[in-house]
Amino acid sequence: MRGIILALAFTLVDPGFSSRKSYIYSYEGSMLNGLQERSLARAGLRLSSKLEISGVSENTYLLKIRSPQVEEYNGIWPKDPFTRSSKITQIVSSCFTRPFKFEYSSGRVGNIYGQEDCPDMCINIVRGMLNMMQMTIKKSANVYELQEAGIGGVCHTRYVIQEDRKNSRVSVTKTIDQNNCQENVMTSIGMAYIRPCPVDLMKRRPIKGTAAFSYKLKQSDSGTLITEVASQQVYQISPFSEPTGVAVMEARQQLILVEVKSERGSPQDVPMKSHGSLRYRFPSVLPQMPLQLIKTKNPEQRIAETLQHIVLNNQQDFHDDVPYKFLELVQLCRIVSTDTLESFWKQFSEKPRYRRWLLSAISATGTTEALKFIKNRIRSDDLNYIQTLLTVSFALHLMKADEDTLPIAADLVTSSRIQKSPMLQQVACLGYSSVINRYCSQTSTCPKEALQPLHDLADEAISRGREDKMKLALKCIGNVGEPASIKRILKFLPVFSSSASDIPVHIQIDAIMSLRKIAWKDPKTVQGYLIQILADQSLPPEVRMMACAVIFETRPALPLITTIASVAMKESSLQVASFVYSHMKALSKSRLPYMYNISSACNIALKLLAPKLDRLSYRYSKVVRVGGYFDNYKVGIAGDVFVMNSPGTMFPSAIISKLMANYAGSVADLLEVGVRVEGLTDAIMKRNIPFAEYPTYQKIKELGKTLLGWKELPTETPLISAYLKILGQELAYVNINKEVLQQAVKTIVEPADRNTVLKRITSQIRNGIAGQWTQPVWLGELRYIVPSCIGLPLEYGSYTTALARAAVNVDGKMTPPLSGDFRPSQLLESTMQIRSDISPSLYIHTVATMGVNTEYFQHAIEIQDKVQTRAPVKFDAKIDMKSKNVKIETAPCREETEIVIGRHKAFAVSRNIGELGVEKRTSILPADASSNIVEEPFKPSERTSREGVTMQGADSMPRKHSYSSQEDLHHGTGRKTHKRDICIKLHRLGCQLCFYGRSRDASFIKNTYLHRLIGEHETKIVLMPVQTDADIDKIQLEIQAGSTAASKIIDVVSSGSEEEDASSPYEDIQAKLKKILGIEKVFKVTNKTRHQKRPSKKENTMLTDLRTDPSAKTPSDSSSSSSAVSSSSSSSASSPDHKKPVDGDENGEIKQARNKDTSSKSSSSSSSKSKSHSSSSKSSSSGSSSRSSSSKSSSSGSSSRSSSSSSKSSSSSSSSRSGSSSGSSSRSGSSSSSSGSSSSGSSSSSSSSSKSSSSGSSSRSSSRRSVSHHSHGYHSGHLNGSSSSSSSSSKSVSHHSHGHHSRHLKDDSSSSSSSSSMYSKIRVTHPKFLGDVKTPVLAVFLHGIQSNKKMGGLQLVVYADIYSIRPRMQVFVSNLTDSSKWKLCADASVLNAHKAAAYLKWGRNCQDYKISTELVTGQFAAHPAAQVKLEWPKVPSSVRSVAEWFYKFVPGAAFMLGFSERIDKNPSRQARVIVALTSPRTCDVVVKLPDMILYEKAMRLPLSLPVGPRISASELQPPIWNVFAEGPSAVLENLKARCSVSRDKITTFNEVQFNYTLPANCYHILAQDCSSDLKFLVMMKNAEEAISLKAINIKLGSHEIDMYPAKGLVKLAIDGVESPTTNVSYSSTAGASLEIHSEKQGLVLVAPAYGIDKLYFNGHTFQIQVALWMAGKTCGICGKYDAEREQEYRMPNGYLAKDAVSFAHSWILEEKPCTGACKLQHSFVKLEKTVQLAGVESKCYSTEPVLRCMKGCSATKTTPVTVGFHCLPADSATTVADKQTKFDQKSEDMQDTVDAHIACSCEDEDCSS
Repeated sequence: MRGIILALAFTLVDPGFSSRKSYIYSYEGSMLNGLQERSLARAGLRLSSKLEISGVSENTYLLKIRSPQVEEYNGIWPKDPFTRSSKITQIVSSCFTRPFKFEYSSGRVGNIYGQEDCPDMCINIVRGMLNMMQMTIKKSANVYELQEAGIGGVCHTRYVIQEDRKNSRVSVTKTIDQNNCQENVMTSIGMAYIRPCPVDLMKRRPIKGTAAFSYKLKQSDSGTLITEVASQQVYQISPFSEPTGVAVMEARQQLILVEVKSERGSPQDVPMKSHGSLRYRFPSVLPQMPLQLIKTKNPEQRIAETLQHIVLNNQQDFHDDVPYKFLELVQLCRIVSTDTLESFWKQFSEKPRYRRWLLSAISATGTTEALKFIKNRIRSDDLNYIQTLLTVSFALHLMKADEDTLPIAADLVTSSRIQKSPMLQQVACLGYSSVINRYCSQTSTCPKEALQPLHDLADEAISRGREDKMKLALKCIGNVGEPASIKRILKFLPVFSSSASDIPVHIQIDAIMSLRKIAWKDPKTVQGYLIQILADQSLPPEVRMMACAVIFETRPALPLITTIASVAMKESSLQVASFVYSHMKALSKSRLPYMYNISSACNIALKLLAPKLDRLSYRYSKVVRVGGYFDNYKVGIAGDVFVMNSPGTMFPSAIISKLMANYAGSVADLLEVGVRVEGLTDAIMKRNIPFAEYPTYQKIKELGKTLLGWKELPTETPLISAYLKILGQELAYVNINKEVLQQAVKTIVEPADRNTVLKRITSQIRNGIAGQWTQPVWLGELRYIVPSCIGLPLEYGSYTTALARAAVNVDGKMTPPLSGDFRPSQLLESTMQIRSDISPSLYIHTVATMGVNTEYFQHAIEIQDKVQTRAPVKFDAKIDMKSKNVKIETAPCREETEIVIGRHKAFAVSRNIGELGVEKRTSILPADASSNIVEEPFKPSERTSREGVTMQGADSMPRKHSYSSQEDLHHGTGRKTHKRDICIKLHRLGCQLCFYGRSRDASFIKNTYLHRLIGEHETKIVLMPVQTDADIDKIQLEIQAGSTAASKIIDVVSSGSEEEDASSPYEDIQAKLKKILGIEKVFKVTNKTRHQKRPSKKENTMLTDLRTDPSAKTPSDSSSSSSAVSSSSSSSASSPDHKKPVDGDENGEIKQARNKDTSSKSSSSSSSKSKSHSSSSKSSSSGSSSRSSSSKSSSSGSSSRSSSSSSKSSSSSSSSRSGSSSGSSSRSGSSSSSSGSSSSGSSSSSSSSSKSSSSGSSSRSSSRRSVSHHSHGYHSGHLNGSSSSSSSSSKSVSHHSHGHHSRHLKDDSSSSSSSSSMYSKIRVTHPKFLGDVKTPVLAVFLHGIQSNKKMGGLQLVVYADIYSIRPRMQVFVSNLTDSSKWKLCADASVLNAHKAAAYLKWGRNCQDYKISTELVTGQFAAHPAAQVKLEWPKVPSSVRSVAEWFYKFVPGAAFMLGFSERIDKNPSRQARVIVALTSPRTCDVVVKLPDMILYEKAMRLPLSLPVGPRISASELQPPIWNVFAEGPSAVLENLKARCSVSRDKITTFNEVQFNYTLPANCYHILAQDCSSDLKFLVMMKNAEEAISLKAINIKLGSHEIDMYPAKGLVKLAIDGVESPTTNVSYSSTAGASLEIHSEKQGLVLVAPAYGIDKLYFNGHTFQIQVALWMAGKTCGICGKYDAEREQEYRMPNGYLAKDAVSFAHSWILEEKPCTGACKLQHSFVKLEKTVQLAGVESKCYSTEPVLRCMKGCSATKTTPVTVGFHCLPADSATTVADKQTKFDQKSEDMQDTVDAHIACSCEDEDCSS
């Protein structure tokens, strides 16, 4: 037993050293940085030395470091060796010359002592050595865990102890989890605005670390001795959270006991200072950026040299090293004093270029000294306004926040120069608040002194009532986000401060928004205040909605979300209810991890809310959330858009857009933009009409006073405000109020001689603008530093520098020159000449690093990105506004211009201070890195031996990579390089645009994003000259619009030809244009092809006749548009000379068709009297009549059979239809069935054209039986068109059918002979080429010029005919040289009221490629519908490849949007989208793609669409394109509110319906403008003639208008004068426009300036439609027009009535006793019964007035109404007659029903009152 106890004691003694001995250890520590894979480059170093430890006193020991050696590593691991670095060894040895002292007891290291001037780096290396001796031995257990202090902080540590009793040895294994620390030693820079996620912090962290120590202990007589320690530490970073895509830092240490000496160490008398414990200490001075090493000695000279280098080398363009030099300048400015900066300012302030760079560098320095310097400059007024703005903004947002900088920043903000300018004060205060935010994020408590200036600003703003100061104070407090500011914020909210009731709504919203950041620190308190605001229905809806938005940002728990849902359930404001519901619904779909709890809680709470809230239109406030999370990469993004509508506006009053990012366990608010608009509608619609001066204004005001509690709406102050937040910090905001708007209007209206701004601009244009500007625009610095176990810092960093440069030289001249009284309208008569030379460029340089960074050496992995863009623009322009001509000339490419250069490199780098300028760089991916085995060729052994192993010819490369224009893989020496070169040559312009790409990365090792970054990438976009036959002097772009475009085309083309006569008559212009554009070749190319060669089946897809395009025919559903129209004029149609070419063309087509796949037969031209031609049928002369052939239906579909035809056909599901689908081609005879339509899959049947005859003759059209070859019927539905042939039809073309769905899309337009005759009268022509009837509206030329002679180029010609019955536009692009046949043709036309078509063709004579589209309206499953069809018979392979790539994402996108999918085989080159309107707010959508059908039922629309009875085509009047032209206006009209009264049924503006019988003889206010303008008032009462009839009175402007029924007619009286005629047509000239006219059986009043778009009255029915800008400004029985249906029954006093009858009664106008016909008045009544209220007998009085007959009158008819009552004790002396008691202002204690009088009998009426 005794032996066992001794054994335990033997093994569990704490390690230590004897104070009488010396111990010598050999030490080696190494640190390597790089990727974890072998054969890639790494960088690092290794330190080896001898350590001598000897006792000084009890528990205190002396440490001497002997013979330190430092070796560098920069090479391919593990192939390359470490190399000795004498310079670093020398630096390290210098600080180890003197010994160190440390405390050590029971395995714990205490304080460490060293020289006072010993560098921090050396002390930390000593900490790394002593950290190996730190142990915590527990005698009671062999395996245990604890939080142990070490060099990296107090971290979670696990021990495992193993004993070897036989040899008296103990092995101890210690592992440290660096991710789980109570006190973690780390520092970060630039990450103050990134906050950690509240969930899964450990799991999602991108940087993870661990360390393992292995100890060997031996027991001796003097105690336990450490004989050997080995440690290994690994930090890994995964930038994209990929398990295998990681970079690692690996540190190793080894400590071996070499010798134990009996002699005791001699204590030295060197004074030592305590440097603290084992915990790593960061230097007080910010470490240098690990991009370059800078000697900090003599910084003054270095600053001057660097500044001079930057200025001299960046005058013309950016030097390649300018980012490094600028960062070096910043680094040097960080270590100098304010006095040094002052001296430099004196030296360079007079030199603008030096001054600009110096100011930029000092602003980015971020030190206390730099801030002092900037403060001095501002106080001395040395900087202009722009420089002050930029300098203050950069300095405050980039400075280091500590206790030294805070008072200086506060002093800067309060300086007089800053306070004078509102913009400077705004920027300075916002910047100062960001400084406080960064400082307080590092400390546990925020000092009151720092917050005091902002609190004082808020207090002063409230006391003085300054709105601008209130806004600034709240935004600054919101930037800080400290809970100590809550009390100040509550002063701005009416719920918590009685004095805040007068504060404007936008200030209250700012107050709520200022709570957002505070909620991150104290969510419970903020939630408590905000839920009170949300629940208070007396507050404005916008304020409550913002409170809701902020509550959800605090991530509330389920109980609070349920509370919000219950508030929404009882909500009377639909704006608030819609906002809450849509916000919950948006959050319920969130996929971000930190939103999981709130997402699930919202899903539960949504079940409580009514689904009707989801069906509200765009008029109501919404929240839209878009985002996603990629769990594989631990990255997500979310965007929120808050759309807040005010009840008083039709469109949103505020929109806030916010973008958030979630990355690796952290969240950042990247960007937020908010815009708010108030009262802008009134400001825009204000027409300077003096409404208050009109006589009716006072009348309306007097009538309003008779209504209890009525008040006009307060005038809205115009306000436009916007703000910008980046990373959660508000950087700037703009506030445009009424004064600013008035000043802007004044600036525009006033003549220039009284306006200094315009005079300045005018003189600047005259003198020209010249200058050069170079400015650093961004400096981003992100750094994260942790200690390694060897005592050196491991730094992860990202540094971004962006520099902008612009050289400008612009000279302008205007004819006639600008005068002093210049008006903008003069520009329309002037000619401007501009000579411009602008060369902007941008240089962005980003470096990401990982490695060791000290002030003496750097060993790191660097990934560099450089992007440089240049856009030199040099041109001469002449703009002639009068003749609508613009001419721009520029020089061709003389030299190579690199527009964009992008370079990416990854390498290992080593630097040391002793060898500046000599840095070692090794590409991480070596040149001989093994390539991807997939790309390696196989080499047979005999061939290898014969050719030699060093030879790799082209034969060994895969065949598919043997071309260089696409992607090349080069296998020379095994390296893998992707190369992509593409050049687009413009020979005629002497230029070519080339794209170069080179790429070599390590993705062949592991396919991760990190490995793709490792290597070298280069991209260039270069503009290069190209060799041409003749040198071009300049390139000219000329644009000619208007009527002179035609002559300009002729001039341009004929300028190089002497044959053309410049003075050609006007009638020849069209013919010349046709020849110039090659239109004959475009439209008759098929006739030429028959002479070339016999086409094969394969070529059928390419032979498409443009004559048969949708634009060339008029396919329609009515006979009115089915008549064929000749491309030639109708006047020449009767000429016999024109028959022969038609016959010949037709014959040629028939011959051609015989060689194709067809079974039809056709007669020749000589035997056929009536020839069929689909694209050029003759139209009959004026007065002629024709009879159409009869149609007959056959087979399952229907096919057309016309008389005198010999060809027959059968079809499975074809349909007869007057017209053809888009892209189908109709030919004569049977050739149509196979010539041009086979590629699109359409079928057509041809019909013969009627013979032309002279005036008065008649002809009978004959057509062959129609043939339909291509019919698709895949499903049980089919597409049919119901139409009947009319008397003027000259062709009948069958329509192909596609049945892909079990529904029918029908064209519901019916045809009739009346519409046909109408079109016969107006003789509609629809030529193939608009140039036959129209001149071009626009011509654009691009060509080269040599010796003032125009060379070849491109021309674009636009024809338009938008005012005809069938609007149409054609665009032709062609080459100006005769040798090229390349052309591009585009045509878009509206064919009839229900159909539009367009096509795009290009290639040789526009025949190679084609894309066409068609839009048709009709019916789909008995619903009005529209179908869009897209066809692509032939497109280039490049377009197809892009489309196929995009097509891959269609199913996924459709799934995300909620579509259902069904695999189906549809036409391969066709897509259709069918949208059917099933209700005003829902539609069914079917998308038919080549191999699938996507569909969704009842898709919600953002706004209501008008769905009414369809009008047949016969009723339509020209122009017939009503669906396309009137569609937008119909939607806009549908948005306008209408109020109607029809007998006893009333429908309000908000579409609330109720029944109400008007009491006799009393006027009701139906609708009234309740704004301060009081523009109109409409009253109604029962007519005297009959109780079922009504009479109205309108007060409007200067007039009082009465409309009343009399003797079956509606009479009109204006200002008491009755209109003498029944057919009324009245127009007012006094004031704003007013029109009254008869319509149908009633009268219509139109007064848009007063807000009445239309008022209709016929005695029985009344309807009023007000303008959109009247939203929220009306009142009366028609309501407020504010979309608040739940608050519709609002009485004049603003309270809500209990029912519709009480509501209507409240708007009755009382009249004086005995003088008016209305005998009713509003009275407060007493409840006839006594009630027990809270056990007290009480008498009750109504809080709302009830209709009662006047004194002396008795009620003959009553109706029950529900009213509220206020109760008093029964013994109270108060009575109804007590005028002092205002019952309408009393609280409501109960509700009851009383009788309201609606008819009275007055025999003894009291006239005294």
